[in-house]
Amino acid sequence: MRYSFIHPKPKPRLDAESRILAIFLVVTLVIVGGFTLFLVTKKVSMEKETAQMRQQTRQLEAKSAGFRKEIARIERLARKYETIQTNNTLLKESIQNLFDLVPDQITLTKAILDRNGLVLYGVTPSKDVYNYLLLAPLKSVFQRNVTTFYPLENGWWRFVSVNEGSIEAGSEVEE
Repeated sequence: MRYSFIHPKPKPRLDAESRILAIFLVVTLVIVGGFTLFLVTKKVSMEKETAQMRQQTRQLEAKSAGFRKEIARIERLARKYETIQTNNTLLKESIQNLFDLVPDQITLTKAILDRNGLVLYGVTPSKDVYNYLLLAPLKSVFQRNVTTFYPLENGWWRFVSVNEGSIEAGSEVEE
């Protein structure tokens, strides 16, 4: 005997609303899981990049220190070059001034210039020409002047003049 005129339909385990809710829940969990996985991989990637950046920063700081040392060395060389250039210019001017002091009547055969003084070797027509034309300017430059004369066969005089202790700027000479 049958109590119903229709055949029973199999009842779904989940109804339509529950299925939509379950699909929404699964999609949400997949999205959240994917986002979490994305964040974790980004975090690991950022940590690796940070470590690389720190390493690169240390390398650049080491290079920078090397460049600073090189710049300091080059600056020292430049200062040394300028000092040498200045000394050479002063020496050139001193030599030029020395030759400007020598009158036409006196012939120099040798001149030795050093830090302590000047030694001149030469020939002069007379002792007076030497004393008036060359010794006077030398006395104004050097503190001590010693000249030795040797007679030549033609009547002229060979001389050796040793001049020591140049007067420095600002110092006074007692007479």
